[in-house]
Amino acid sequence: MELKRSLRLFDGLAMVVGVVVGAGIFRTPGLIAAQLGRPWLTFVAWVLGGALAFLGALIFAELATRLPRAGGKYVYAREAFGPRAAFVIGAVEGFVLYPAAIAAIAVAAGEFFERLTGWHVSGVVFVILFTALNLTGVAAGRWVQNIVTTAKILALGGVVVVAFAAGQGVGWHGTLPSAPTGVAMWGALAVASQAVIWTYYGYVEAAKIAEEVVEPERTLPRVFLLAIAVVTGLYLLLNAAFLHVLPFEQVAASNLVAGDAAAAIFGTNGDVVITILALLVVLASLNGNVFVTPRVLFGLARDGLAPAALARVNAGGTPAPAMVVVGLVAVGLAATGQFEVLLSLAILIVLVIDGFSVAALFRLRQRQPDAPFRVPFYPYLPAFFILVYAVLFVGSAIAQPRVALATGAVLVGTWALSWAVRG
Repeated sequence: MELKRSLRLFDGLAMVVGVVVGAGIFRTPGLIAAQLGRPWLTFVAWVLGGALAFLGALIFAELATRLPRAGGKYVYAREAFGPRAAFVIGAVEGFVLYPAAIAAIAVAAGEFFERLTGWHVSGVVFVILFTALNLTGVAAGRWVQNIVTTAKILALGGVVVVAFAAGQGVGWHGTLPSAPTGVAMWGALAVASQAVIWTYYGYVEAAKIAEEVVEPERTLPRVFLLAIAVVTGLYLLLNAAFLHVLPFEQVAASNLVAGDAAAAIFGTNGDVVITILALLVVLASLNGNVFVTPRVLFGLARDGLAPAALARVNAGGTPAPAMVVVGLVAVGLAATGQFEVLLSLAILIVLVIDGFSVAALFRLRQRQPDAPFRVPFYPYLPAFFILVYAVLFVGSAIAQPRVALATGAVLVGTWALSWAVRG
């Protein structure tokens, strides 16, 4: 079965920006400020995170235009390293990584909904709701994503404008007593970068829908690079807005900087304003992830590496059986309610799989140097990207050994299962 090419530039941008701009920008600014202890260094961390994301976008833009097929990273592994490596990446992404991410986002959505209304709604409900919506067809999922992403970007932009109008720039001065110095400052920057990279992550999702993009050789690079440009600009403006409104010490001590900034701007209504905005943000991210993830299982099944039923497409152009499977796994994970555990597992798996996917570019370039889009400064930029991810994985494994063991168990178990799969 084939998927229809119906997604244009704005659709791709809405999908990627909607996935990237999620709960991270609400949770991480205070953590990063506390780790680095200086306003200017905090801002540098966000700039460097945007630069690394832009580098990743360049690399995946080449991979996606070389092989504009459903599944993204799975496809690159298949072409570069064979069906067994492809099965490991596709199965881990389709059955573990992204269902865990969907579950984590759905749990966060339930938390924000309860904070807003007082009604407890399990993340399971949100997974079922958005799975059912996307099962109706590509058009429904696309329009919901376009509307929700546009609304949240306008709302976040409004927060920036009001903050700069109301603030006095109080957060740009001062240093925390615990601010690291010398060599320790570089170590703190490395640790803080984990949270920054997570907040920027999601731009690779354009690769999963490459088969459905109109004129992929022209549209995909624009989607990757424009989406990261929009997200980076938005994140820098939001962090500048937080520092413009709040003292740096308050930013560093906050678990929800956006909420504190909204309270400073809007007074007693600030909590309602930011909760509505946060719910809007996570719902757009949830819908985007539900839309793109089944494309991985669809690609696996079409190549004979998963049950053939998962390659079926319904009348609306959606790989419906694959979407149901992803939804069921996500429902089971969301029922645990463990946001932080789910997120930690997802991050470590991402570091391994993305690093491996970028490594595929070296073999693909050897076989065919020409491509519709080519990464500049090859091979140095892809090699640098892999090095950064390797350092982050080692640091994360040291800090979270149990999660690292769980990651290893998932990867080794999937590799063992690959021997039983026809390739």
